[in-house]
Amino acid sequence: MTALRITRWLPTTRAMLGLWALVLWTLMDGAHAAFPVQVSDGAGQVVQLAKKPQRIVVLGPALYTYMLVDLGAAQRVVGITQSSDNPVEVQSAQPLGQSLLPDVERIIQLQPDLVLGGTAATHKQLLSLGIACFAGGRGGLQGSQDVFALLRSVGQLVEGDSKLADRLIEQTQAEMASIESKLHGSAKSRVAVLYAGPRGNLFAAGAETPEDELVERSAGQNVFGHLRHHKPVSVEELIRQQPDVILIDQNQLPLLTAQTVLQSIPAMRSRRVFGINAAVHGSSRLGVALKSYARLIHPGVLSP
Repeated sequence: MTALRITRWLPTTRAMLGLWALVLWTLMDGAHAAFPVQVSDGAGQVVQLAKKPQRIVVLGPALYTYMLVDLGAAQRVVGITQSSDNPVEVQSAQPLGQSLLPDVERIIQLQPDLVLGGTAATHKQLLSLGIACFAGGRGGLQGSQDVFALLRSVGQLVEGDSKLADRLIEQTQAEMASIESKLHGSAKSRVAVLYAGPRGNLFAAGAETPEDELVERSAGQNVFGHLRHHKPVSVEELIRQQPDVILIDQNQLPLLTAQTVLQSIPAMRSRRVFGINAAVHGSSRLGVALKSYARLIHPGVLSP
């Protein structure tokens, strides 16, 4: 049996101190809240808030909860849908069921003044009751620029403007550039970033995804870069691609390792199959994600 490792992307103490310093700086600035605000979401709908939201519900994905934590708004999250990827700062919020089929009655009882994420069908129900809903990136986040645009929108909604979001972005861009510079000249490893369905069927992150950008910026080669977005792939196709490293959502790792036919893949033979917290791919912690990718693809290049 191949030994496997699950790597959780947790920010370092230094990184978290930097994030909270930005939060405190902005709160002390005093002039950052500029309500009312209007923000367009991924469905082209204009979200209007007359005042700063104090009761926020998140219907998934978990990238929204990471953004809210990093924007200093975790204490305003009153409800979340089920996800083991949610950060600990929001796990005391009221559970609302699954993202695709949340408990709408419970959401209404929570009296939110802002709902982030969720399906179009759920939004239709909530909007009819006058509850503000936002879902960015419904067409799929294609890379860091889409992630940063989403972070700015969330920042505007929860703080009144994007000042703190812009500072988080600036910090993240500097961190990512520093990591890339340390990897300059490294030989490219062949990498597959996968997700598994409930029956063990596989999906690969292709081009025009945050995962593809993270692989490339980690001096790796995405073996499924010839695909666009997230596409289903067969076990046979994965074997043909012969990746040196496989990264898969930590919650889905057993579904991959149960397939003994994959033991011929270099990544399996060399024990370089890693479970990762995929929620941060599209979150405000892209710098943390890139560092994790880089350490897994090129162990020993970056200091702990």
